[in-house]
Amino acid sequence: MAIQGKCIHHPGLSATIEVNGKKYCQRCETGQQQAEKLLPNDIEPRKCFVWYKGGNVWTPIRGTGCAHWVAHQKNITKGAPIHKCLAGCTYKVVDLIIGRTKVTLDKVAVGHIYVNPKVDHCGMVSKITKLPGKPDKIEI
Repeated sequence: MAIQGKCIHHPGLSATIEVNGKKYCQRCETGQQQAEKLLPNDIEPRKCFVWYKGGNVWTPIRGTGCAHWVAHQKNITKGAPIHKCLAGCTYKVVDLIIGRTKVTLDKVAVGHIYVNPKVDHCGMVSKITKLPGKPDKIEI
């Protein structure tokens, strides 16, 4: 089925694909595919780790992608539209934690989001090992 409408970045061009309710022209589709090829092999979902820089340029997102990966795992869509991927998930750690309650180490659980003190890196708690007489060992 043909896509109806115009590209959100090139309004003079007809859309060829639609991603998360947004329409893109052939230029954007090709730019997305080229940017995806520049990503390391372990990055998933590939389409969402690229962003539009302006003109006809799409590039891989900057940084480690940690907040973006967590956002996909938890379906977090907070933050400004320019801080979200093609699927609507956030890119930034500060947006990722909007409205979340800080959890103390004695209350942490698998699946909780860990954010470092500088609020520039994050991950998800994957394992907690109870150690008698010592603090729990938490793996991210």
